[in-house]
Amino acid sequence: MFYDPTIVGSWPTLAARLDCDAVLVRWAATEPTLAGLSSVDDLLAVWVEGSPEDRRDVVLAALVRLAAVDGSRDDDALLLTLHLLSGLAHTMARQLADLSHDILAVVVGELACQIRRYPWQRRPRAIAANLRAETRRAVLAELRPSSRYHRDRVELLTATGDIGRIASATAYEEGEDLDVVDLLQWAVRSGIDAEDVALLIDTECSRDRQHQRADQQVAAAHGITTRTLYRRRNRTLTALRGVAPQYLAAVA
Repeated sequence: MFYDPTIVGSWPTLAARLDCDAVLVRWAATEPTLAGLSSVDDLLAVWVEGSPEDRRDVVLAALVRLAAVDGSRDDDALLLTLHLLSGLAHTMARQLADLSHDILAVVVGELACQIRRYPWQRRPRAIAANLRAETRRAVLAELRPSSRYHRDRVELLTATGDIGRIASATAYEEGEDLDVVDLLQWAVRSGIDAEDVALLIDTECSRDRQHQRADQQVAAAHGITTRTLYRRRNRTLTALRGVAPQYLAAVA
């Protein structure tokens, strides 16, 4: 939960009001999946770590339907959902901390928008994963816009080679709206060699920053020949193209 009341309001106050007005009981009349959850404590017992993931997803789906503009447009449901997803918001804010001095407020604001317009009829499952992916994509589009025609306006891939802390990325130009940062992290977790991904990042950074002998300089820095650089780069690009559909399916 957000225990800072300046983010989305006081959690104790919200919880007390929901219990006092028997709001969850009222919600259960229109959302049968909430039946049996008559208090905030009952709901949190479902939400705690270790509870079945499908049960949590069912509860979250019900709350999103209540909060969505094409659902019940319930403000309390929106606030409760934001509090339940506070961990998601804090994690994303840490990952994108370099993009804004007030990144948590940006993330929470966008998350609220995504909940309000969530396409619950079309995407009824994996609610948290979908909200995370769409919120991240929207925040990056707002704070880190990209354009293939204006290279000076596009931030560069980091040259550190630290895949776990990539803070910016360019966009693939293959027709899919991919979050490259998340894709690269997911790819490494899925088994693609982290050193090959780091080499790819270094190559792309160097090509953005200088136009002569860029690949040779990267190859020398990594202690390999240019031919080896191209071979590993092509191997990594092929692997990334191969896992991209799996990544899109995972976040869909």
